Amino acid sequence: MTRQKKGKSDNTESLHDSYPTQKSDINDLFDKISSTEESTSVGLVIQSDPCLTPTYLTYKAYERMVGYAIRYANKNLSKNKWREVYGILTGSIEDEKRVIVKDAIPVCVGDRAGVELEPIHYVDISQIDAATYERAIENKNTDFIIGWWHTHPGFSFFFSEVDKITHLGYQVPNPFAIGLIFDHCEKEEKSLGVAALRLKKPERGILSTHRIVELQYELDKKKINQKINKKIELINKNIGKVEKELVYIEDTLINKGLKQLKKDYGLILVPKEDITLTDEEVEKIELINKSYVWPDSDSFKDSYQVPKFREKVENRLKEFEDNLIKIKESNQLNNIESQRKKFKEKIKNMLDKPKELHDRITDEFNKHIEIISPYFDYLDTNERKLIENFEEKMSEYSDILVNLNKRAEEILDT
Repeated sequence: MTRQKKGKSDNTESLHDSYPTQKSDINDLFDKISSTEESTSVGLVIQSDPCLTPTYLTYKAYERMVGYAIRYANKNLSKNKWREVYGILTGSIEDEKRVIVKDAIPVCVGDRAGVELEPIHYVDISQIDAATYERAIENKNTDFIIGWWHTHPGFSFFFSEVDKITHLGYQVPNPFAIGLIFDHCEKEEKSLGVAALRLKKPERGILSTHRIVELQYELDKKKINQKINKKIELINKNIGKVEKELVYIEDTLINKGLKQLKKDYGLILVPKEDITLTDEEVEKIELINKSYVWPDSDSFKDSYQVPKFREKVENRLKEFEDNLIKIKESNQLNNIESQRKKFKEKIKNMLDKPKELHDRITDEFNKHIEIISPYFDYLDTNERKLIENFEEKMSEYSDILVNLNKRAEEILDT
């Protein structure tokens, strides 16, 4: 796990003796930095030093970053309740002249001065990385994870030693990698409360000092502030309701509704608790679930829990199939239609019950997701995964149910 503690750093060079104080504009500081011997005037790029490459921040990325950050630290919330948040940045590098930040995806919230990543967060970041790569191929661009962002509510802009360790993970493989810090206390009429940082000499590890990098914006800062202030007001007004909707989905629809669906009308094989599966075995169980037909051998039942309802359906289908075959073999063709109709009605009654419960849970979910959807961009990994995993499980259940019906029709129409 990565623990990202934030605190005042004493390990800074004289270049950063003039850190921006509260209610100052970060770009004013860049003017001072750019007057040093190793910098040039603002806007002039030294391609041989990625550390000096400016960062271009889109409004979409800024809005998403601020929208998540102000959930946990804002001027209407007492300081002792402020909490830091962490996220990743996606975008591209434009001809090695500037880094373009296109999105700032929330990952997790921590405590007052630190954020701790759990395994679910690393998995999510990996999935976002893969999805960004796939979209880049599809859209013929070069987007990828270009850095990270976090908040310093009331602490201003700097890299603590733990921040440096985190940033090394981005800047060592990619010298252009950027770290954004948002502090709502620094946000005012002429400032957006955000700064872009890099390590000056990443080869020195945590001994390296950090540098404030020129930050460019998609829109005029006054327009950005006007837009973001309206968005902040909307989020502050409605986020409490959104959070209640998420609790309802977890407590009622997942822990009760989905649990009841699995208990009463289980269709999906699950590994037994004391069994550790290989990747090959996991693929095999997925194939069994999707094939809707048990293998000829029952050996898989030694490793998997077979839902009683699924087994009952499978056995009933096999029984119907065998009976129809016997009727055909005995040349009782005048009896086959009545038997087929009888079997069809029985299997329909069996499969209609889980469908009714599934549809009822799904309809209820859709009502609540309508309230959450406008604020989905400001949800973090845990909240997004709660929704995504529920949708995946319900979709998987629905697919199996649909195909069991199709298989029943195929058997009864033979």
